[in-house]
Amino acid sequence: MSLIKYKRQVLAILFENLNQSQPQLVPSISIAEQMGVNLPELQQVLRGMEGTGIIETDPDQQYNLITREGVRWLNKQRHVV
Repeated sequence: MSLIKYKRQVLAILFENLNQSQPQLVPSISIAEQMGVNLPELQQVLRGMEGTGIIETDPDQQYNLITREGVRWLNKQRHVV
């Protein structure tokens, strides 16, 4: 899977959480399960995503939230053909 696809999927999952009546931190293991990838592979992607400011994650990369920048990035990607 390409890095862009990983990012889109992670951000879509985090964005879906944001739309809940009471958004919570999203466990990395839950994201990995939904994507069908192993946790160490996902955590590598999460590190890069946090580095670019599109998500926030705790130091152990166990819990995640999308940032405003992440919402903007996701919206731009949805308009790319």
